[in-house]
Amino acid sequence: MLTCVPSNAQDTRMSERAATEAVRRIVQYSGLTPDLTVREDPSVRTANAYIKGHVRVIAFNPAFITTVLDSSKTNWAAISILAHEVAHHLLGHTLDPSTLRPGDELACDHYSGFILFSMGASLPESLAAIEVAGNPHGTWSHPPKHARSAAIEQGWREAERLRAGVVAAPIALNDDFRFVVRFVGDRSTYYVDRSGALVWFNTQAEPIAFGTFTETPKADGVYQLNWEDQSFFVDRNNAIWRRGEHGLQTIVGRMEAYARP
Repeated sequence: MLTCVPSNAQDTRMSERAATEAVRRIVQYSGLTPDLTVREDPSVRTANAYIKGHVRVIAFNPAFITTVLDSSKTNWAAISILAHEVAHHLLGHTLDPSTLRPGDELACDHYSGFILFSMGASLPESLAAIEVAGNPHGTWSHPPKHARSAAIEQGWREAERLRAGVVAAPIALNDDFRFVVRFVGDRSTYYVDRSGALVWFNTQAEPIAFGTFTETPKADGVYQLNWEDQSFFVDRNNAIWRRGEHGLQTIVGRMEAYARP
């Protein structure tokens, strides 16, 4: 059985009971009372957080966890995955699961790194799951591997600074930006920097580039935004559009010129 606090001994079969205990410990390190239901569910591709009725659920595919544990050679990889899903509940993302938000996924990775440091994991152990399971190019639902790794490391180092009593520097955004990007229903604000990167910032104003910005000669738009495997175009009125099925187009946000303070 996989223990909730990983050891060097490797058991690649994660039981529902062990996962429940691991989630309980993760939430306790957040200073909260655990109130989540953990389910083993082979129909889930990896792991997922959702609400069913009034029950907050974390479901995981045992075969996926086994593969990650076999590849990473550390049980901390499973804790990292579960911590990411816990964060979706704690940050309120499961209240509106229909919208894709790159900042939400990165915020959950940041939480995972923070919690794993608090639980005793090293930085390589905290990164183990994303190193073996992260997609280098991103997927329809998650940012690319490099951005997710950066978010985990930022969370881990933030917890390290707090443990050491190091006072964080005053939050200040680098203002080398061209545009501000906002998506409908997304609480995060994104920026396009001078190099053409689409950037998200964590709570400590540390940047993570997760997408790209390009100018396009297409008649239907003047700019194009890409993140994960999705493409958006920005028209001359600064509206951000996405093409859906059958060529249908939907406005999903706005991009505005960055105004320096």
